[in-house]
Amino acid sequence: MNEKIWWYLARSSGIVALVLLVATVVWGVALATRILKPHDRPAWLLDLHRWLAGSALVMTGLHLIGLMLDGYIDFGFADILVPGASTYRPVAVAIGVFSLYAMVAVQVTSYLRRWLSRRVWHGIHMLSYLVVWGAALHAGLAGTDVTNRAYQVLALVLTIAAVAAGLVRALAPGRGSEPAPAGPGPTSGVSPAEAEMTPV
Repeated sequence: MNEKIWWYLARSSGIVALVLLVATVVWGVALATRILKPHDRPAWLLDLHRWLAGSALVMTGLHLIGLMLDGYIDFGFADILVPGASTYRPVAVAIGVFSLYAMVAVQVTSYLRRWLSRRVWHGIHMLSYLVVWGAALHAGLAGTDVTNRAYQVLALVLTIAAVAAGLVRALAPGRGSEPAPAGPGPTSGVSPAEAEMTPV
C-alpha cells in the first residue's frame, strides 16, 4: 500500500466535500426559490438536496479519518474536534472545525424538521451558507493544493456558483411556497409541508 494513501484520501475527500457542499446549496436554492419552475420537480430536487448534504458529511468524515491516519502531521481527536487545538495552521483548522459543527447541526436538524418550529429550523439551516464559505476558507488556508492550477480553476467555479446561488436566494426570497400537488405524479411522496421547506 502506498504510504501516502491516507494523505491522498484526506486531500481528495476534502475537495469532494467542498464540491458537494456547494452543490447542496445550489440545489437547495433551486428548491426554495423554484427558479427552474415549471421544469423542475420538487420531489427530485428535495431528494437530491438531501443526498448531496449527506454525501458531503460522509466525505468530511473521510477527510477527518485520512488526516488522523496520515502520520505526516499527526492529527489527533483534539486537533480535529477542538478549535485552536491544532498546532498546524491553527486558525485555518479552527475554521474547518467550526464549519464541521455547523454542518452537523444543519444535517441533524433537517432530520428533526417535523419536531422543530419553522423559525428555529430555518435559522439553523441558514448556517449552510456559512458552512460553504467556512469550508472554502479552510481549504484555501490549510489545504496544500492551492497552488495547483486545476484546483484554482475548480475553486473559482465553486465560488461563482456559491455567489450566484446566494444572489438568487436574496433576490427571490418569496418563491418556493407552492405546495406539491396531491396524487400520483413526479412530486408524489412529498408532502405539502416538505415542498414548502426552504432548504437554504
